[in-house]
Amino acid sequence: MEQHLRRHWLASIVLGACLLLLVWAAMAPIPPGSRDFLLDIPARAAERRLAGDRAEVLPPVVRLTVGLRDVLLLRNSDSVPHQFGGLRLLPGQQFRLPFERATELQLPCSARVSGELTVLVGLHPNPGPDRLRWRLHALEQALRAY
Repeated sequence: MEQHLRRHWLASIVLGACLLLLVWAAMAPIPPGSRDFLLDIPARAAERRLAGDRAEVLPPVVRLTVGLRDVLLLRNSDSVPHQFGGLRLLPGQQFRLPFERATELQLPCSARVSGELTVLVGLHPNPGPDRLRWRLHALEQALRAY
């Protein structure tokens, strides 16, 4: 009986801590940081595609947030030029593309097998469920990049 009460007490503490973490994530201000989102075309991307590799080297969708992470930093680490929208990035070149309002763009992108990249720029998340979703998505992006 005593062990059952300890287990129940421990589960209550863990549940309470998780709820506090969710409330914090939904309400706490987002600290300022770099507004750049790096989209790096890796070395040998074109060479791998010519060899028949169909694996995508860039994500299909880039999500940005006005006022937080609203600058797309394009970098070409490949040895050949790549097109991104109307921009031609030479090897070693980088370009900063800032966004000032929410939008959705479908851009031609020669580094993707599909030939297209979607850029979604969302509004600054308000406290509450919007901010919680934003933080969870940011965590998901960080885990995928890792």
